[in-house]
Amino acid sequence: MNVRPESFDILGLIAFPSIALLSLYALITGNTLPRWALFLLLFIGIAGLIIDGVIVYKTFLKKQ
Repeated sequence: MNVRPESFDILGLIAFPSIALLSLYALITGNTLPRWALFLLLFIGIAGLIIDGVIVYKTFLKKQ
């Protein structure tokens, strides 16, 4: 079975929004992580979502 590396970007479309939503929830409720760590997680989640979204769009969704 030959799996292309771009296939794993679909998993990133699930993982990165989860990271962003969890960090937003923690920022709103004031959970135990430091605020800088939560903002870093939020940035990683949003940036990863954008990058993986573009890769998935260009690879799987865009008609050539």
